[in-house]
Amino acid sequence: MNMNERIRKFIKSEGLTYTSVANLSGINLKKISRIMLNKQKIDIDSYELICKALEVSPRYFYKENFLDNKNKSA
Repeated sequence: MNMNERIRKFIKSEGLTYTSVANLSGINLKKISRIMLNKQKIDIDSYELICKALEVSPRYFYKENFLDNKNKSA
């Protein structure tokens, strides 16, 4: 699972929409959609804005941390 997929899974698990993430982050909805559909790589600035909008640390979606967080919530 890549970074975009982990973010997409988190968004879904929180019951959010790409529109709400776009509004909260200030990123254009088309760009959010392209990132989430793996049609565009996520740049560091967008990544930080998305994490801030989702109220998680930028380290949250790194593979090791994501798996640890997932196991803790299970």
